[in-house]
Amino acid sequence: MIAYTGKGGGVDMSNEIAEIDRNYEAFLEQLPEILPQHRGQYAVMHDRNIVAYCGNALAAMIEGVKRFGEGRFSVQEVTTDRDNLGFYSYAGGSGQA
Repeated sequence: MIAYTGKGGGVDMSNEIAEIDRNYEAFLEQLPEILPQHRGQYAVMHDRNIVAYCGNALAAMIEGVKRFGEGRFSVQEVTTDRDNLGFYSYAGGSGQA
């Protein structure tokens, strides 16, 4: 998962991390439905909803910023593979793909 909050430095990110966690839980709930049609795409998540699908992580990040500015959204690859990236699950602000 890639998450972008648009905030850095010494800012308390606990609210953003909580939203990212809620987005991920919602993603997992929807995964069986979306997997056949969207496998390998990247879902842009906001407020527990999938708001867009993109062909790569960078395009999904750009879409999220266009829709929400530098606000809370996350990007999740539509796949059954689960990689726990630890801290990096919450730190996708530099457009990693």
